[in-house]
Amino acid sequence: MFSKRNRTPSEYIGYSLYLYFLGLSLRNVVKALSYLHLVKRSHVAIWKWIQKFRSKNISLPKRNKISEYIVDETLVKVGSEYIWLWIAIEPENKRILAQNITQDRNMLVAERFLSGIVKIHGNHPVSTDGGTWYPMACKFLKLKHHIHSFLAKK
Repeated sequence: MFSKRNRTPSEYIGYSLYLYFLGLSLRNVVKALSYLHLVKRSHVAIWKWIQKFRSKNISLPKRNKISEYIVDETLVKVGSEYIWLWIAIEPENKRILAQNITQDRNMLVAERFLSGIVKIHGNHPVSTDGGTWYPMACKFLKLKHHIHSFLAKK
């Protein structure tokens, strides 16, 4: 006995591909489709759609080359607590490369934040606003470090 095939509407396939190319994992695309009550499909089905449509000149966004990291941190009040928000951007397109929240601001925290960026994006010079914790962290990670002027940030 044959069962009727349950075809996925093309707009759901397109939406799945869009979510995947935005950076969601296959399993998170499945969760998003399920959460929105659109359609229930496996991550393997979505992978097959990607393989099928990738040959149709759908390409991943091109990664820009990174010339340096601009790193800064700021104190943020959340409720009654104060936390440090760390951020790293690349200067060409002002794209956020990494962000982190910590309770402390010191050389060890800076080194951990920078090492995470280096693992993902590789070794590049680091530009900071002159925090005393950055030079030692960069020296430990063998990264070039320089201080940018306050006026150049704007």
